[in-house]
Amino acid sequence: MSPTKLWHDLKRDFWGTLADWQDRRPIWLLGGGAALGLEIFSWAYFQKYLKLNPCELCVYIRFSMVVIFIGALVAALKPNHPVLKTAGYVIVIWGMLRGLAWDITLASDYIKAAADPWSVLCSPTSARFPFGLPLDIWLPGHFAPAAMCGGDGWSLWGWNMAQWLFVVYGVFLAGILTLLAAWLRRVFRCRRNA
Repeated sequence: MSPTKLWHDLKRDFWGTLADWQDRRPIWLLGGGAALGLEIFSWAYFQKYLKLNPCELCVYIRFSMVVIFIGALVAALKPNHPVLKTAGYVIVIWGMLRGLAWDITLASDYIKAAADPWSVLCSPTSARFPFGLPLDIWLPGHFAPAAMCGGDGWSLWGWNMAQWLFVVYGVFLAGILTLLAAWLRRVFRCRRNA
């Protein structure tokens, strides 16, 4: 489908077009791929290239990106199946909200670390993932914390990592909630017309 046709369809019927999109695999694979790509990028660029070891909250945020990826894959199995789509939405939104909560804590730790660099903000040696998953043991290169929270000193255009993650989660949440609204709008219209 050409970008011109996509744009025309969006202008003609915004909500209907979005409802159609979330009934197909590409939008789910795009969103899930973006989340997995961010997790791999954080490992390859920040941890391996810049030598910034992840803190406890960083590995939780990485976990949330993997959860978003898994939820998108569940929905992509059969996007027009209501049970799989609902499960996908629930998993993706839970991953986003959980990641956003961890990011809020990380932002607070950046502020505390700036005020007192010697304060102990989180554990650099242990992690407790949801559902008791021992990801720090299974995949230590990605999920084992090795640094203090808020102490990396990294910034891009004056924003630290926690601030950039607010943008990432904001974009993800805006996208998934818009797609969910389009789907629910279609479901309620179909029920009302039945």
